[in-house]
Amino acid sequence: MASVRISPILSEPIQFNSLDRILCDLPADNSDATIRNNFSLVQAIGQPANIIPVLRGILEDREALLAIAGRSYRHVNHFDKIVLVDSPDQQRYRLTLHLWSPPYTESELNDELIHDHRFSFWSTLLTGDLVSENFQRSETGHVFRQYQYVPERQTLSNFYRFMGEVPLLRSQPQRKQAGETYYLYYETTHRVLLPLDSMTCTLVLRGPRLRNFSNVYNTAYPSQNTRMTNTTFSEEQLRSKVTALVENMESTRLRKASRGTNEA
Repeated sequence: MASVRISPILSEPIQFNSLDRILCDLPADNSDATIRNNFSLVQAIGQPANIIPVLRGILEDREALLAIAGRSYRHVNHFDKIVLVDSPDQQRYRLTLHLWSPPYTESELNDELIHDHRFSFWSTLLTGDLVSENFQRSETGHVFRQYQYVPERQTLSNFYRFMGEVPLLRSQPQRKQAGETYYLYYETTHRVLLPLDSMTCTLVLRGPRLRNFSNVYNTAYPSQNTRMTNTTFSEEQLRSKVTALVENMESTRLRKASRGTNEA
């Protein structure tokens, strides 16, 4: 596989196979220093000149492609969750791609998709625009049904437990563009609005688990326990998705960077 030097915060060039060691060495605390360092790390890995060779290396390594396909799936919130680096240890970090590929159906576009997380995370936008909204509990807000969501790793099943109704007040939408990086605290309630036109993809560094459930909010779910099962991707499905992402980044991010250099 091709190797690439990504940042002064890393001491050596990386390959896909070295990402696991890099994540294993990260501290599991929630200090300000760790938050800043992880921000810099995911920002550096997500630079097009760095992540594209890593993704191309995966495409050239069938063993890696099969392993990633076996733990990746279409998320209930209508994006492809591609798990690059994972661990059964809940205090370890995970590195994933979240890939939204329009068009979406009218039903999908109308889904509410409001949730928080079991962990804090750092995310850098690889391509496209990411539009999100935050929510806070407020008596002046709209009433939603609250569910506790618990994923089961072994069976890839998702369990939802109805917790009652709560009023949530929505913030103004926030837009992030390709190249931007952000940190999201695990208790933040938000949703990502599905893109209408172009592919959007984020590289997500998930921190250690801080609780065993997250909350989702909806007006459509039934008020009894529900269960959903994820289906992992085949090798060819994952190859097609990663190839499309690489080609998209090369035609947008790298071409834009090249044009900017020529104009300067």
